[in-house]
Amino acid sequence: MRSFSLFFLFGLGGAVFPARGQAPATVKQSMIRLSGKVTDNATRRPVALASVYLLSGNAGTATNELGAFLLKVPAEQLKDTVVISCLGYVPLKVPVAGLPANTVIVLQPSSILADEITLKSRSGLGLVKKALAAIPANYDTTARRLNAFYREKISLGDFELSNNEAVLDIYKVFAAGKTLNDQMRIVKGRKKKIDYGRDAQFYYWISSISNGARGSLGDDLLKYSQAENNPLNPENYRYYAFQYAGSVENGTQTLAHVHVTPKKRSAKGILELDVYLDEDTYVIHRIDYALTEAGVRETSRKNKKLGYFIMSKFLGASLDYHKFTGTVTYKPFRGKWYLDRVTRHWEILVESEKRNMFKRPWTTDIDLVVTGISTEKAKPIESGNIGDKDTPFSTLNSGDYNDDFWENYNILKQGADVLPAPAAPVPVAPPAGTVKPLRYSNRQNGFTRADTLRGTLSPLRSCYDVTFYHLDVAVDPGNRSVSGNNLIRFKTVSPFRKMQLDLYQNMVIDSIVYRSEPLTYRREFDAVFIDLPHELAKGDLAELKVWYHGVPKTPNRAIPMDGGILWDTDSLGNTWAQVVSQGSGASLWWPNKDHQSDEPDSMKTWITVPSQFTEISNGRLTGKTNMPGNRTRYEWAVSYPINNYNVTFNIGMYDHYTASFAGVNPLTIDYYVMPYNCGRARKLFSGVPGMLKVFEDNFGAYPFNRDGFTLVESLYPMEHQSGVCIGRITEQNATQINPLLWHESAHEWWGNAITAKDIADMWIHEAFATYAEVMVAEKIFGKEPAYNYMLEEQKKAGNKEPITGVYNVNHIHYDIGDMYSKGSLMLHTFRNMLANDGKWTALLRAIQNSFRYQTLSAASLIGFINNYLQQDYTPFFKQYLEYTRIPVLEVKLQQKGANLLVTSWWTADAAGFKMPARVTVAGGRFGFIYPSDKPSSILLKNMTAAQFDVDKERFYIGVKVSKE
Repeated sequence: MRSFSLFFLFGLGGAVFPARGQAPATVKQSMIRLSGKVTDNATRRPVALASVYLLSGNAGTATNELGAFLLKVPAEQLKDTVVISCLGYVPLKVPVAGLPANTVIVLQPSSILADEITLKSRSGLGLVKKALAAIPANYDTTARRLNAFYREKISLGDFELSNNEAVLDIYKVFAAGKTLNDQMRIVKGRKKKIDYGRDAQFYYWISSISNGARGSLGDDLLKYSQAENNPLNPENYRYYAFQYAGSVENGTQTLAHVHVTPKKRSAKGILELDVYLDEDTYVIHRIDYALTEAGVRETSRKNKKLGYFIMSKFLGASLDYHKFTGTVTYKPFRGKWYLDRVTRHWEILVESEKRNMFKRPWTTDIDLVVTGISTEKAKPIESGNIGDKDTPFSTLNSGDYNDDFWENYNILKQGADVLPAPAAPVPVAPPAGTVKPLRYSNRQNGFTRADTLRGTLSPLRSCYDVTFYHLDVAVDPGNRSVSGNNLIRFKTVSPFRKMQLDLYQNMVIDSIVYRSEPLTYRREFDAVFIDLPHELAKGDLAELKVWYHGVPKTPNRAIPMDGGILWDTDSLGNTWAQVVSQGSGASLWWPNKDHQSDEPDSMKTWITVPSQFTEISNGRLTGKTNMPGNRTRYEWAVSYPINNYNVTFNIGMYDHYTASFAGVNPLTIDYYVMPYNCGRARKLFSGVPGMLKVFEDNFGAYPFNRDGFTLVESLYPMEHQSGVCIGRITEQNATQINPLLWHESAHEWWGNAITAKDIADMWIHEAFATYAEVMVAEKIFGKEPAYNYMLEEQKKAGNKEPITGVYNVNHIHYDIGDMYSKGSLMLHTFRNMLANDGKWTALLRAIQNSFRYQTLSAASLIGFINNYLQQDYTPFFKQYLEYTRIPVLEVKLQQKGANLLVTSWWTADAAGFKMPARVTVAGGRFGFIYPSDKPSSILLKNMTAAQFDVDKERFYIGVKVSKE
């Protein structure tokens, strides 16, 4: 499960009994423990969220959901006064000396001040608008360092699943970003150690909510007032009724109460709010929220993504979302207002027949209380930031749980405004000139001649077409070296006497032989320019052999998409190695024409390794030969075209077993796994036949039938043709529902059977393979859960660089995430724009049939799509591929009596952009409108603005709605 910020994200979170005050001095002091329970005088029910603090401000805490509190007071403050206050109650002041232990404190409810005439005449929306307009004047909109106390508690019935507490150092910025952008680090934390017993995986699943502290900061409604789901967002006013509900006493102040509820038949009214604000200054003091029934359904639908269905099926349990509530409060400090406290409570009903659980209540309570505010100029957190991590807080929090842990924490003020952060280690600068700045080529850093030599299909490359490689090398794990030769057979495309091959400059060329004679050559960066003894005529067939040796590079993790040979050990300490060369290029370990536009028609790969190891490459294993020095040569053959970066080896202590698949054509399947993972592997691979069936139904027959289909446990997942690497097998991923396995296997169709000519168009590989995950999930779980999977991709899309890279320079060393996420969202949008799954599947199969075993450009693919569908979609693809912005649907709504006039148009970068938009055309019913880049109008009968909505789940678009 995922933690969520209700108004910014959808997901899940935790609980806290907070402490208000500052951090302790390092010297222990004599403390007085004040404890008790706060109740309502009228109902005698507990008062939660009540503040309990010293009048001097030196210490404080708050009541939990049972009204209980514990306040630690330094003995020298015995003469101070304790203040107990809560919105809606008359505050109470009690001398510290007059507050016995375990006392019950009764608060008197405040009067609600408003008569019927006032209630009807005041505008709740008007008050909210004024409050939002006054944010810059009332709230500190600069970045600040805060201290906070955090607790989350998760329970299943009476069984405590998780209990975490921490003091947090927070760097909070007021400007909202696309993602949650506050930083935090744990100053001190603790958690209870809980034994889950034999059913640990189930209990881990239902207790592993992601970073609840991060999600709590996301519930700052004022910071995220423009967030999509926030009723305070002006674009959402049409969905809600803002009712002035009177005034409430809050100590010496009187606050206006605005009750916000969804309008009848509202398309997006998923929340109820109670907003309390000062009518004189328009400061919002407190907001209570709760999901409506529709909101609970929507949250359930959006949160139950593919991962949920995988684990639900695997563990035999389901979750029924039930209740989500929370409170956000703000407090003054030195003339400005700040976030004070976020409290959240969630309830889910757990069903598991095999565990005899029926509607077993799962509850999470989360509390984050700001205990200190720094007035100094704030600096971002340099190390230990967990604000960008979705990891469960219980994983991030490592402290042990014991009764003496907090000592004086949460109450003792040191005289400073904020808890001093522990000093971060100061890095020692190396001597000048000893460290060279890391440079790699991309749009930001620029490109070099080496990039041009690597990425351009120059005349010295285009003059010949490779038809066959025979790579014959020995790998020495001891010194991590490679030595041997590669036979290159080619056909002359245009007459030439000089040609270019590629091999990284750190690799040594021993000789290049043509017709038994050595050739002269020149090296420049990673290019090798070879002089032939005579000119070859068009159509000539020729071959040469390159003898070489060296230690291939290993990946530099600091460089995006940097390849090399991975060296590691398995769980038993045995050597384990793998080649990963996509992006960096196959020439990092063997000589070839290293450009994606040219693939050999077939290939042999012979790899010699020490005899105790198994070696797996591509295609069929045609033989094994004993070699001198207790070594074995593994002889592999590929009978189809293969792109260079797919050529690989895996070396390790593997077990091997086989299976078959009765698909369009009979197919053999080989599985190579670590011996200790055989049981897990059989569980994992039990889903392979179903996966292949989905791919064949949608994409056509498996493309490499003669070579078979091989899945390899590996150090890194990679789509090596007919030798697909799936990464390490673990207890967690050993399930037949495995999206990573689906993704890498889908590359057999998208990336291997058809390959982009230039790596700038690699979205053809990654977007289709990512969307293939959705298509498998759709077959297993149905369309809606699979479509919800795409909502996660919307969060991943960065929109920082165009999907299409820079051509002719091997542009790969940057964050290519949008080739996956935004690319798959583009395909998802296109599929739903077609609104015909039969046509969508036919298009995918037609692409495969037309381009199989070929390389292609994005332009040729888009041209084919236009021709096949008999419509020009070029502006659509251009917008998503070549620009960072997504298209925005501008909508203007005008109520015309009982009808709604909708005027719409697209704002986009691509000239002539147009596409259908799916909107509500009647109460609860969606249909299409057909806007272009120019305004057009349609009258929707018996519709109101509150009922109007635009589908942003099936379409990756922006929407801007205005109402007249």
